[in-house]
Amino acid sequence: MNDVVPGYANFDEILFSPAYAAECLEISTRALRSFEDEEGVEVRRKSRGTVSARVYTPADLFKIASIRRSKGLTRTLHRPLILSTFIQKGGTAKTTTSVNFAMYLGFKGLRVLVVDNDPQGDATSMFGYDPDLTEEEVIEAGLSADRFVKGSLGNVIGISSLFPAMPLADVVKKPFGEFGPHLLPAEIGLEDMEIALSAANNADFRYAHFFNKGRKGELKQADLSCYDVILIDNAPSGSLMTRNSMVASDMVLCPIRMDKFSCRALERLAGRLNTFAEEYQRCPQVAAIPTMFVKNRPRAIAHIAKISEMFPGNVTDSKLFQSEDYGKALEVGLPLLAWQSASENSAGALRQVFGELLDRLLEIR
Repeated sequence: MNDVVPGYANFDEILFSPAYAAECLEISTRALRSFEDEEGVEVRRKSRGTVSARVYTPADLFKIASIRRSKGLTRTLHRPLILSTFIQKGGTAKTTTSVNFAMYLGFKGLRVLVVDNDPQGDATSMFGYDPDLTEEEVIEAGLSADRFVKGSLGNVIGISSLFPAMPLADVVKKPFGEFGPHLLPAEIGLEDMEIALSAANNADFRYAHFFNKGRKGELKQADLSCYDVILIDNAPSGSLMTRNSMVASDMVLCPIRMDKFSCRALERLAGRLNTFAEEYQRCPQVAAIPTMFVKNRPRAIAHIAKISEMFPGNVTDSKLFQSEDYGKALEVGLPLLAWQSASENSAGALRQVFGELLDRLLEIR
């Protein structure tokens, strides 16, 4: 389940069967078919011998999810929310959680912006963009010119001369079309964000100030008012960038492996959040997510008990199990929830965990 560098997939050529498409949207195949018949949603047909079968791209599903929302068939949040994925420990599936949770929320009809706040750009890569390639290299690789990453959060904020100001529309990526998750990518220049933030006034609040104004539609270059959820993916380090993310957030998602080092990292986070409450008079909620869980292993069960004691009521009942599916999906360039070969042990577990998280988000006012 560790994050790996993905290949390059053409998302327009990813075709889901009606059964899998309905499973992604968590509706019946009959309800799925009704959107084709009643709403005029055009889907492709794939020939199988003499029979033509309906197939759906991920973009089709996000469009259908948007229609379902407009008809009042999905649940909506009380207000727009900002989430961060963070724990000061590598290899806990933070980026895997961020990317797939964005997919899940999109299938529920919510508009999501993923912000890659890690100079390594793993979330950017998982969505099919290589932050290290030049525009010429992207084209030489046979990819669409749109796969070229030409800016980051730093440019949209325009925080210093290190980041030439760019409008959100010129930086944002839409890997699954208008209705799917959008991405504010990372690229190598994002490494300078630490320098830019440290030189700024109210350094810990620059992200919060930017996101709050953007969500109110007060920034001409970065109107964020259309998004229900802004999900920030962080590096596993206690940097000024990470602190900005957490100060801005309503909830911190903490994927945690069942080992003593990850539990120790969660203990450090608990201490950090206490400091947050004292320094900023606010503190994000926490959702701890057990990852790479192995059933019936006494040590794993003991770690669950320990983190439940640290964060009572804030550990998901469902768990993400150890599975080769995560690596296999990324090898072909797909988030797990867009990989039709995923098993119930992986994709099913993700949906259960994310269902719990969505229930919590729906309670925030």
